[in-house]
Amino acid sequence: VTRSAFYTFLNEHFKLGSQAPVIEQDFDPLPPEQLTVWDDQHPAPQAADPNFERKLLTWFTEDAERQLRAAAATPEGLENVIRPAAEVLIGRTYDEAGDVQWTLHDEQDRGDYVKRNGTLLNKSHDEEVNVVWLCPKQWNGRVVIWLDDLGQAAVCNDDDSVNSQVRELVQAGTAVLGADLYRQDGEPVEQARVVDNPREFAGYTFGYNHALFAQRTHDVLSLVSFLRHANEGPCPSSDLKAIAIAGWHGTGPIVAAAGGLAGDAIDRIAIDTQGFRFGQLLDYRDPMFLPGGAKYLDLPGLIALRAPRPLWLAGEEQEPEIITAAYHAASLPDRLTTFTGEPAQQQSAARQWLLE
Repeated sequence: VTRSAFYTFLNEHFKLGSQAPVIEQDFDPLPPEQLTVWDDQHPAPQAADPNFERKLLTWFTEDAERQLRAAAATPEGLENVIRPAAEVLIGRTYDEAGDVQWTLHDEQDRGDYVKRNGTLLNKSHDEEVNVVWLCPKQWNGRVVIWLDDLGQAAVCNDDDSVNSQVRELVQAGTAVLGADLYRQDGEPVEQARVVDNPREFAGYTFGYNHALFAQRTHDVLSLVSFLRHANEGPCPSSDLKAIAIAGWHGTGPIVAAAGGLAGDAIDRIAIDTQGFRFGQLLDYRDPMFLPGGAKYLDLPGLIALRAPRPLWLAGEEQEPEIITAAYHAASLPDRLTTFTGEPAQQQSAARQWLLE
């Protein structure tokens, strides 16, 4: 009786369409031959068959990519599918960038600009980034964050020589910020750190810790958040008109990831990808390794999140279809600029574009 009342309740409220009251009835179990998954027409795969595993993984990959490409071709799909995935991969959103404060270490008058060295301390996440500012005395309200594998040295060296393209930006009235992202101290990182364990298993490290790529992306988000919310420092937000980021060499993909997450907080982005793809990496200790990085359309999927905002792109043999489709879907294809000239001319061309 109790079960009948429950069945009748479900039938009514779930609109199952059965006659009330619903009375429990006996049922005849299926014979073994009808319960069997594998038969002569559908033979079971061989146990531990590498070829079958490859075919299955290929099918998984192609099926997922087909659906992800369809999502990335629309603004709604980018926002509701690709962006949440990117936020999980990086492990932090722009809104979660944290409370960032500025500490000045040294200040030097260089004539038409002031050089300032200091540290940005992210108090929310207990992180810090050493930075160098080149602040023109006649500041136009614009800031370019200039990032490279060399860290601060990509802006100015220890002998105080300034990157020629950075110098052009400063002379045009734009402040330039250089930074040592996590573990960038002028020396390249050959291998990412891992948890001390005799077993070579990536899960022991990346199941509990952010990858180096993600940590450096966090630093870029901290830089942008500070500029947008700072009431003090070299470039107070009350006078700020625009933020742009230029990312070179291995830092280009990091800037792409941060740019996709930061959205409108960054006005312009110029990046050199060097043709990088997460799916090409063969070592989980590679400094560019990001768990799941290849899953959501790889680097082009992250870059597509910039649409419809202005983007200058170098390092690709041809425009990735995913990125082009995103800008066309937003009806603003002209905001995507692809540089196909000589690598030696990249920074000069990007500098001119950043000043537009």
